[in-house]
Amino acid sequence: MDLFLFAIGYAMLTGFFIFILLFGESPVFRGTPIASAHWFLTQGLCNGGEYLVARVFGARGSQALDRAYSACCERPNPFLQVAYLAMLAVGLWIYWTNLFALLPNPWVGEEHILTGTAAVAVCLAFFVAACASDPGTIRASDPPSVLAAWHVLYPLDGHVFPAKQCATCGFERPARSKHCGVCGKCVGRHDHHCAWINNCVGLKNIRLFLAFLVVNLAMCSYGALLSALILGGEMERRGVFEVKLINYRTGRVVPMWKVPTKVMEWLVFYHPLGVAMFLFMCIATLLMAAFLSYQLYLFSVGRTQYEMFKWRDLHHQMIEQAEADAEEEARRQEETARREADPAAADASASAPADAAPSGRRSLSRGSGRGSGGVWTLWGLLGGRKRRLNVEVPPLPRNIYHKGFAANLWEVLMPELHLDRARKQALAEARAAKGSQKQEGEAAGVAGKGQGGGSKDRGSKKAR
Repeated sequence: MDLFLFAIGYAMLTGFFIFILLFGESPVFRGTPIASAHWFLTQGLCNGGEYLVARVFGARGSQALDRAYSACCERPNPFLQVAYLAMLAVGLWIYWTNLFALLPNPWVGEEHILTGTAAVAVCLAFFVAACASDPGTIRASDPPSVLAAWHVLYPLDGHVFPAKQCATCGFERPARSKHCGVCGKCVGRHDHHCAWINNCVGLKNIRLFLAFLVVNLAMCSYGALLSALILGGEMERRGVFEVKLINYRTGRVVPMWKVPTKVMEWLVFYHPLGVAMFLFMCIATLLMAAFLSYQLYLFSVGRTQYEMFKWRDLHHQMIEQAEADAEEEARRQEETARREADPAAADASASAPADAAPSGRRSLSRGSGRGSGGVWTLWGLLGGRKRRLNVEVPPLPRNIYHKGFAANLWEVLMPELHLDRARKQALAEARAAKGSQKQEGEAAGVAGKGQGGGSKDRGSKKAR
């Protein structure tokens, strides 16, 4: 296969894969192949793997798979942290032994050895800081003013965040918070649990997480550009740009650099690790850009990754209910039309016992992939189901946490400032409530004294 076309196709496939993972479950793509592909990649493959393990290895295989899933996904696991450090170490070693060894060349100077190494050191520093940071843990032992500040900063909206008690921590959770089952703690403005840093991302450390993404994006893009310049300078030093190629069938002579496939073959033959590093850095740049863009998109809509799932579920529930109501209305109209057309047959069918009553609300979970008789079908694995009705869905409730892109970004960049303001507001509201209660108590006492004095006067008059 043509290496140049393979590299382009690989990059395009990676970009499409990222798009499906990030946006495939959006209600916009509901009922489309994109939604089916998202379900297949995120659930269908897992369900199929579980089914195959159960059929081949039996109950022991299923139990072992459950234990492996629990160890990897439900407990703190440093595997991806070690993988990140290994990628940094191996990548830096490849640069030092295969790319930096070619410097200086006509295109790049030796100073990039220091700047490249410094870029890796900066990424390592932000990685350690993000791993060791506090995401904004909320504890039952916190002072009442701290808990009140979280409730003032993020009040309940009654839609995606109703009043809810944390059964593990033992207090009423503020809005936008979540108890992380992996970390075992409640996190304010919970965004997600990042396995790469083995830590939650919340209000107090999301700025470090963003900085971690930015420096990794800068390092990957710089590394891709630097490797391309080093390889290009090596080609010029060896005179590759002066090489001519002859087409013996047509007799046409063209420079070698105008034939990308030949250039790629030359690079892979003489510098295979350098080319592999260039391709890896390009893919990593694409991934970092996608993740950072998605985070910026979340700021633009005033949501977190956790809230995107909650709003999506709410939207799906509204769609399901609207479709169920539309189907019920269509059934009623059909029944009415049938009664008007043939009253006798309609009365006979109404007197017959019904086998099953139709459900007014549909389940939100997709099919498990099993066909009739427990057989796995390709359409089931792809998440196929019948096309839903086109109905008018009520608009989503207003997101009270969306204050505009700039305000949302400022909130996560300066969390201490906003929490301090919320704490002062909570204290002021508590003092005001205490003062009003005191005034009400004094008024009730005065009223009680007045009633007591009046009854005493009436008693003395009665005695006289």
